Amino acid sequence: MNIEEIALKIEILNRQNLSKSAEITNYTQSALTAKVKKMESEIGKPVFKRTPQGLKITSVGTQYQNYLQLITQEYEEFLQSIGAYQLNSKVNFGTSHTTLKIYGAPLANMLNTKDIQLDVDFAVDSSNAINQKVHNSELDCALISEPIKKYPDLAYDIVATETFEIISSNDHIINFDQKTPITLLVLSKGCMYTRAVVDWLMDNQLQYNLKEIKSISSIQDFLQISNTIAVLNTKLIDLYNYTNIHYYNLNFDNVLNTVFIYKKNESKQNNILQLKNVLETIC
Repeated sequence: MNIEEIALKIEILNRQNLSKSAEITNYTQSALTAKVKKMESEIGKPVFKRTPQGLKITSVGTQYQNYLQLITQEYEEFLQSIGAYQLNSKVNFGTSHTTLKIYGAPLANMLNTKDIQLDVDFAVDSSNAINQKVHNSELDCALISEPIKKYPDLAYDIVATETFEIISSNDHIINFDQKTPITLLVLSKGCMYTRAVVDWLMDNQLQYNLKEIKSISSIQDFLQISNTIAVLNTKLIDLYNYTNIHYYNLNFDNVLNTVFIYKKNESKQNNILQLKNVLETIC
């Protein structure tokens, strides 16, 4: 069984973009086109519709993709059953402070309860720093907010979409038009959310003082101070049951992608693929 060939077919069918698949798999686009033709020849029906907007998977293509994913899953289970995987396969995994607080506990719980034999060593830093560490091979992979800088040797697979909010206490609602100096509370100064809000404050010529507070519950306490706002992931606000808060609808995009990043030439390493599958299930 050529499991790598099956993984390549799943990638092509899932992404529906041969140019993007070529970047991630290190195949040429013409080589992937030939593989699509071979797939369609093997099953006798088209897996893609060719449209002006690009490739669109057909119903047959979707069925074929599900079949290939089932084969992959059964093969993984077979290898685990015979002990073919090395116990406690080590993964040096990077994440940001915010992402760890959202996904860290569910990840640890799934690794334990599902008896997934991975030894995940966490490294926590800003998204930009983690991004560079994967590029420098200091880390095997990472889950972070999508960074501004993209390294050509890395794959950036979107696994979730996050939103963040600008909040204050309901008792101290701020009128930004008055240009009053404010204090901005953040979990991490290197967070992509922090960067987005700081850029907005600077664009609007607002004076601010940046304070890094590592405790999410403490941030709510600090919001009781006048002229104080905070930026937090929406899921964290819900998770920590924030009350008596005011949400600001400011004129900028508060949506960021959460991406799983890894070296393209290491994309077929079993421990990295295993961890990616677990994270996709959680996210």
